[in-house]
Amino acid sequence: MTAADSIHILIPIPPEIGIVHITGRSSHDQSPLESASVTATTRTVDVWSNGIEPRSRAEDTQPYSGAVALLIALVAVIAFEALQLRRILSSLDSDLFGVRRRANAFDSHTASESRTLAVLSVLGFVCQAILLGVAIDPRAVSNGPLLGALTVLTAGYYLFQYAACSIVGYTFTDSINASQWRKGFNLSQGISGLCLVLPAITILYYHKATEVLLLISLILYIITRIAYICKGFRIFYDQLPSLVYFILYLCALEIIPVMSVVMIARYLDRLI
Repeated sequence: MTAADSIHILIPIPPEIGIVHITGRSSHDQSPLESASVTATTRTVDVWSNGIEPRSRAEDTQPYSGAVALLIALVAVIAFEALQLRRILSSLDSDLFGVRRRANAFDSHTASESRTLAVLSVLGFVCQAILLGVAIDPRAVSNGPLLGALTVLTAGYYLFQYAACSIVGYTFTDSINASQWRKGFNLSQGISGLCLVLPAITILYYHKATEVLLLISLILYIITRIAYICKGFRIFYDQLPSLVYFILYLCALEIIPVMSVVMIARYLDRLI
């Protein structure tokens, strides 16, 4: 065998790495392509012998414990009020969609039911604050002061809506219709909290589904608002001029306030 002859060595290794091909010629007799092949083969053998260098795993953002504790506490309170919740849901059709001026003789609204509805409303604006914070900045789940500020913001938005509902109902209709509209607003807010609690809890821990959960939450919130707006339309619509007033109501009390809340939330995110 002469020096110019090649010595081929085949080393069996796993299929995902390949077959190592090492030539016995000196580096002076090898072309640049063959030298690069030998270098790559040497690195492959080194990886096979010593393993792959570990890489640090990206840590998930841990949710703020106060938000989790508050959600769990509200859900626990609602669980203890399961009987009242059942009554609220059983009268959902008439209270949220109906505009009957005379109450049914079998309808009974107790103080416990009002308390349960209030807890559902609190759950609603807490869940809205969490989802709004995540929509603005995914890292908001671990920012306790920001979540607290957003909760105050959504609570203020709820109070603003309730005051606007009362003033509009007192101005443009009688006391019976105004009371029905306020009841529909409180019920829509409570149902919103009931619908958003699962996405809000899930989004705190399962960050990969953030976009899907935000989309689902937005759709659920819009559905509850549409139900409330439809009840208002049935109460206030009389003739064509009332339609103009209703359009003005939608712009002034439904669209502009939501845009203002989003702008303030963005400012709070930059500030805190």
